[in-house]
Amino acid sequence: MAIGGKGPAILAIMWLETVIALIAISLRFYTRKFVTRNEGLDDYLIIFMLMPYTVGCTAAATQGFGQHSTTLAIEDFANATRSEIIGQTFCLIGIATSKASVSVFLLRLAIVQWHRWVLYFTLFSVSSIAVICALFDFIRCDPIAHVWNPSIPAKCWLSDEQYTTISMVVGGTSAVADFVLALLPWIILWNINIKRKEKFLITSSMSMGIIAMVCGVIRTINFSCLSSRSDYSYKTTGLILWSSTELTTTILTATVPTYRPLLKCMRDSLSSTGRQPGRGYRLDNQDAGNKKIPPPAQKKTPQE
Repeated sequence: MAIGGKGPAILAIMWLETVIALIAISLRFYTRKFVTRNEGLDDYLIIFMLMPYTVGCTAAATQGFGQHSTTLAIEDFANATRSEIIGQTFCLIGIATSKASVSVFLLRLAIVQWHRWVLYFTLFSVSSIAVICALFDFIRCDPIAHVWNPSIPAKCWLSDEQYTTISMVVGGTSAVADFVLALLPWIILWNINIKRKEKFLITSSMSMGIIAMVCGVIRTINFSCLSSRSDYSYKTTGLILWSSTELTTTILTATVPTYRPLLKCMRDSLSSTGRQPGRGYRLDNQDAGNKKIPPPAQKKTPQE
């Protein structure tokens, strides 16, 4: 089926953000794997997150996502909605794991007990709620196909309105977590003995979580469209794009602070390249004006 409606815009924005995220993740993994040689759990958590979401929404766009349901055949609408829901599942897990990666990174720096407890609470609350919400969309109806094809009769123990409410709780929790993870680095690093420039690099880059928080708030507002199953393929496009932007921003928040060793290595390499081997000073007197420079007078030894 031809891509139409908002489909081209969805593909352009999501693939651009995916490329940016992949570059950021690659630099982070290279730094941890080959520069510092101390990769950890948080590095592997962040490797595969955005790509499955983008692939799922790309498949949905080729099946009619971004177009009004009235212009789609029932089969196309069902296929597009199914691909989008699968993509959203990966998005929820991706947002949870990206915030978990930020939390694990900060746990490496935190030495005050209450800082660590806040990070642990943020990590487990966001992760557990996101996973539960992701599962609910697949287990709330029997048969499951009713979720993406409302024309199929089904028995649901969780209505569309109730699922929308749960999703909004997840979105609100995610936004609060973004705020906490953007503020806490300033508190954690306040008394840590590192260079001021390095401290500012880490805290300012992790403050991008504020942008993720704004995206999360807008995404939470857009969750209200989840109950619009009749025109789901069109009304949820805003939700998909804001979710992608929030996930990309969270990935950048989790990756940029880890570039410090790589930047230092590059700076040292450039500095060593700029120093020429051999003599370090210019011989200003050599052949100056084609004049011969007389040899220094020999010191006379006293006669015995």
